[in-house]
Amino acid sequence: MRFDAKKVFYFHTDANSLGGFIEKPFQKIVPSQASVSLPAVGGHVTQRTEAFNFEEIISCRAAYTRVSGREVEKDGPWSTVVTSVIEGLNILEVVTAERIVAQISVEYTREDGYPKISLAGSHFERLRLGGSEAFPTLNSSLLDAGRGGDASQSIVTWPVFQKTGREQASRLIDGIEGDRDTPQWVVERFGWMNSDRESGEDGCVLCSLVDGVDQAVPGRSFGHVVEIPDFGRIFLAELLVFPRSIQLSMIRAELGCHTAGAASAASGVVGGHMVPP
Repeated sequence: MRFDAKKVFYFHTDANSLGGFIEKPFQKIVPSQASVSLPAVGGHVTQRTEAFNFEEIISCRAAYTRVSGREVEKDGPWSTVVTSVIEGLNILEVVTAERIVAQISVEYTREDGYPKISLAGSHFERLRLGGSEAFPTLNSSLLDAGRGGDASQSIVTWPVFQKTGREQASRLIDGIEGDRDTPQWVVERFGWMNSDRESGEDGCVLCSLVDGVDQAVPGRSFGHVVEIPDFGRIFLAELLVFPRSIQLSMIRAELGCHTAGAASAASGVVGGHMVPP
């Protein structure tokens, strides 16, 4: 193969502001709102949804998404930005927020190493859980970098995601050891990130922009997860990171009450590959 072959970058970027499904008391799909997908060649796509109400279970006042991808210079790097916003979110009167923003910026280099990732801009405004105002404690390793004015310092590398995921899982598991009332699902869901293995074995990382909630809310909180009786579980700013892609869901709800199902709000995923590799 010619080593001077021109590299072509294929974008893989998607976003949606709201969606999910209901299993009971009926079975229905919650239509995805402001759902967009970036063409493989790149470009710029936006979508907006006005007021939406699904069976008085999930609603929002407005939602919009924006995805962009371009070649910064000839032969790279290639830059992608995804933004997903929801305003006036309401899930069963338990989860409400004035505004939630998910934003991911990723740059892929010609060398095909780990991409440069920034999560600047992602945030919650007036989030309430179970009627109480919630103040998520944001993770400084993932969000505070670069606030001194140097934009280059806002980049989050793959080792930082690995370290953050392990530390968050360790704090969560250590914090519930010896608690007889701890639900087994907590260990099953996050224990693997705290397992004894080499860092090089991390094919993916589960972590969050949120370390915890610094305000008393109904139910129990486990790191970035809040479990509320007669409602279900709320996962805040959850990240699923792979060496070449990243997915962010600012709200993910697992409903487990008289209404069962799942929903996500303000979500986006960024990925991409060069050919030839």
